[in-house]
Amino acid sequence: MLFLAVFCGFLAEYQLEHKIEKDREEQFMQTMAEDLKSDSAQLNRLVKIRKSRIRELDTLFHIIAKDEYLKNGRKVYELYELPYWDILRFFPSDRTMQQLKNGGNLRLIRKKNVSNALIKYDVWVRNRKEYESLQVELATQINQHLEKLLDPLIIEKATTAYTEEQLTADTIVNRGIRKNLPSDIIILKLADADKKILLKYIIQVKTLYLEYVRDYISERKLAAETLTLVMKEYNIN
Repeated sequence: MLFLAVFCGFLAEYQLEHKIEKDREEQFMQTMAEDLKSDSAQLNRLVKIRKSRIRELDTLFHIIAKDEYLKNGRKVYELYELPYWDILRFFPSDRTMQQLKNGGNLRLIRKKNVSNALIKYDVWVRNRKEYESLQVELATQINQHLEKLLDPLIIEKATTAYTEEQLTADTIVNRGIRKNLPSDIIILKLADADKKILLKYIIQVKTLYLEYVRDYISERKLAAETLTLVMKEYNIN
């Protein structure tokens, strides 16, 4: 009888532990689905921004290549309003993945196909970070040549109204300098060597941004596939 009581107690404890782990697995997959939805939304936004910046780079390239900036200096400053060399980064919602990896909780994911999909997505996201250092380097290089086109005093005057409005507001004020730019802005002609260097960097930034668009689209597709799998396997609505 004593043996039977101990055995039954062991079974009850095993069943309780099994239920706890199953509940934790389902909770992890619930938050993982939320993370993947958040990633998809962020990637959608980044794809749109990158495409917009590539078009702006095309415009800037032709303005400089054809010396149109000498007649329409204002356009260069309007493009500067949204710097196309900004370091736009993808910040994945990895709270669940970090908990799974750091706490040794990946073992809780009993479904091998889901576990493999999550690991594949995590590896892909981490590998995409390799481009960020190149983006920073290009931003540093292009800025020193762009400075030969732009007058910081004009930028300062154009942003004064926005700065004051933001300092006195408790909410976010839309950034913009176009309406405060002078109608006629004179930009001195670039030396041929400086012009070629600047055009070269514009091409490099545009090429990098195009690769980002391709990667984001692939990443978005993988996030969607992983999300669909998680929701199907764990009956998440």
